[in-house]
Amino acid sequence: MVSGKNIAVAASVTAVVAGISYLAYFDYKRRNDPKFRRKLKRSRKKAEKTAEKISGDASLDEINSQALELLNIIAQEKLPESPEEKEKFFMAQVSRGEALCGAGPSGYADAACRFFQALKVYPNPVELVMIYQKTTPDIVFKLVMAMMAQEVQQKQARYFDVFPPEDKHVRIKDKNKKESKKQAKSDDAKEVVVPNRALFTTKEFAEGDVVYEEDSVVSTLLPCAQNGQFCHHCLRKVPEAVDAAKEDDSEAKEGGLEEQEPAAEKQEPSKSSAFECDKCHESVYCSEKCRQDAYDAYHQYLCPSSSSSTAREFAELAKKTHELAPVLIAKFFGILVDREKKKELARALGVSEKQKTEADEYTTWEHLESMRYLELIPTASDAQVLRKLGELMSNSVPGLNEFVTSERYSMLKGKLDYNAYAVHGSDVPKETESTHVSDTMRDDHVAGAVGISLYLISSHITHDCDPNVQIVFPEGTDKAAIKALKPIAADEELHISFVDPSLDVETRRKQLQSSYRISCKCAKCEAELKAAEATPTVNADTIDPMDDSTPSFAAVAASPSPATAAAAFNSEHEKKFAEATLEQSEQAAEQAAESESPEQPEQAAEQAAEQDVEQDAEQDAEQEKPSAQDSE
Repeated sequence: MVSGKNIAVAASVTAVVAGISYLAYFDYKRRNDPKFRRKLKRSRKKAEKTAEKISGDASLDEINSQALELLNIIAQEKLPESPEEKEKFFMAQVSRGEALCGAGPSGYADAACRFFQALKVYPNPVELVMIYQKTTPDIVFKLVMAMMAQEVQQKQARYFDVFPPEDKHVRIKDKNKKESKKQAKSDDAKEVVVPNRALFTTKEFAEGDVVYEEDSVVSTLLPCAQNGQFCHHCLRKVPEAVDAAKEDDSEAKEGGLEEQEPAAEKQEPSKSSAFECDKCHESVYCSEKCRQDAYDAYHQYLCPSSSSSTAREFAELAKKTHELAPVLIAKFFGILVDREKKKELARALGVSEKQKTEADEYTTWEHLESMRYLELIPTASDAQVLRKLGELMSNSVPGLNEFVTSERYSMLKGKLDYNAYAVHGSDVPKETESTHVSDTMRDDHVAGAVGISLYLISSHITHDCDPNVQIVFPEGTDKAAIKALKPIAADEELHISFVDPSLDVETRRKQLQSSYRISCKCAKCEAELKAAEATPTVNADTIDPMDDSTPSFAAVAASPSPATAAAAFNSEHEKKFAEATLEQSEQAAEQAAESESPEQPEQAAEQAAEQDVEQDAEQDAEQEKPSAQDSE
């Protein structure tokens, strides 16, 4: 198994240290040196024969157990950082591994350690794994792969101990995890407990306090905001649009008028001094820094300039899908590679990384793996986007086609769909600031939002219809701040409302189920449902349609469950209206009867009597006819 980290590092390091001789050392020797190839072949055959018994008898559990022991043995070995040191280290490890393989089964465990360490510094791990598979004894290859898998598991187990960083004053806890050893022993040992992780505070916060701030992982403008007024990188309003908005506001105040148009729908400002992409002239930025950062990370792949037909085709395909996912995922991979590339460049240049934490050891992809996601079924359009995405980025991101399968692409969509937040400007009303975006890949507009964004920490905040925090954007960019809506105690779970909490309980539950597959059972929902059940119903037979004592809508709306009570109120009034209408119809019928002449009722009675006599005669005649069986 190959982890997401290895794929990312493979792409990034290759770009940084391209041209270094050790990149192709092992494969070159295998392909071009006949003596080396024959020696390798003889050693491999001999090793396979002597290891046949061990290889055949070793179970998967035994291999994993031995791999774990080997990882513990080499845990203290320090890996080199500079390109020159890596080159020497790689060649030494591979040479040592070859010699140990030639020595027979007694050297296989140490050989696996050497090959594993060489893999850690090789720029394209996927390529080296394929070489190992062809050139090393089966048991050695299995040990190397098992060591990779065990390392990933160890890293995942340690993840929530080091992330989020301490200075964020929050931590991620599993609510299903046993609090004590005594509690764990009392439970059924065979019970499989699914992790239920949430974000908790590590200190107290007062109402209005900012719990923490967080930068975006990836963000994009909604189609309605791609009008030259907002930065395509940080989502900030570009300077020209800000100035235009101020002028519009002053003119509106002078004329006694209030602005009615949303910010994203105002007239497009002049781009004379805006920071455009100088190739496609479509993407607009608020600063030169945003323009350069965007190009380095992802716009170099996505720019639909005349020199890139693939990028234009990808852009057209993304529009046809009516989804934001294709562009957002392409941006994500570009950002992932760019970040790993910068890390490797800093290490290669010997630049110290200030304020580096243990959490920084994890790649963006590894952070993403810890998030919840919606399980989506791959579609035909997904397959088309995936192929075009591979064409677009395969040259810059080696191994992307093999790594991003249709299932993994659907998983990425599901993670973005479940965890993305709507991004609002700082001047947006507070009641819309905490809107959590779901199904944004299918909706082309979210009220009050200019874009959507993904956050590593905030994605772990759970839903509650009575939230204690909200997400705001005080800088007018995609940088988020989590703000306390009420006093929060230490070790208290943070909640944000994924839907409008002012909606009635049934509407909230339907939206949560359809968008997030959440069956909400929060205290607010339960209380409103109980209140609705306790609300007395009025017997329609005892209601006087003209009785003014019926409670007013304002009084009903003040009940614990306004929407439920309002529905009952409307239902009773519909009954009253129907009864009143029936009474009016009966009165009209009586008046019509009184207006008719006295001779008409007598004539009608005579005609009815004659019809009855004729019907009786016809029935008697039918009874006298013989049946088909009697005639036979």
